[in-house]
Amino acid sequence: MSHVTLKSKEGKEFKAYYAKGPSASARGIVLIQEIFGINQAMRELADQWAAKGYHVICPDLFWRQEAGLELDPTDEKQFARGYELMQGMKGDETMADLESARAWLAQESGHDKIAAIGYCMGGMLSVKAACETPVKCAVSYYGVNLDTLLENAPANCAPMLLHVAGKDRFVPPEAREKVIQLAAAHAQVTAHVYEHCDHAFSRPGGQHYDAQAAKQAEERSHTFLAQHLA
Repeated sequence: MSHVTLKSKEGKEFKAYYAKGPSASARGIVLIQEIFGINQAMRELADQWAAKGYHVICPDLFWRQEAGLELDPTDEKQFARGYELMQGMKGDETMADLESARAWLAQESGHDKIAAIGYCMGGMLSVKAACETPVKCAVSYYGVNLDTLLENAPANCAPMLLHVAGKDRFVPPEAREKVIQLAAAHAQVTAHVYEHCDHAFSRPGGQHYDAQAAKQAEERSHTFLAQHLA
């Protein structure tokens, strides 16, 4: 488990957390951060996915604004700072940085059997990655703004698995219902709703962590990854 240096499309350097899988031929995951940077929770998730058998790279997507930032979601000011940074991101640059991470991992592992997995903001970006980058599949945990993204998802996008929190305080009920309907109508999208869960139910040590739901989502994710990264 260590930090590695990636190069952006402009040739500038930025950091990513890298958790190596148990075997050289392990499948790959581009792990996409929440709005709190590559903090302890994201590093723990990377390590957990690596322990399950994957090479995992988690790029710092805030580096263009403030590199190496780690925020505490329980601190109101830091939460607000994370939201501000998310608002300051430029979509094309972010997707290019994710592609830089995917390409680095493909070169490092010697294959392109790589998925995107994201949480919160990363849950939204993983859906975008499935539509816009060469990842083989994507898993979205309680992604935001998915109703808008799925409306425009191409028919040939990479397969997606959505974990939807039934009581997500950041997703209005009408938007959540729209996501479920759009997922049902799209051949490449599967959605599971965790009815009694709030946002971030899979965040290690988080306020709304739900061990049972997190375990169920993880099992579904492994099955999905095994199918699409075979």
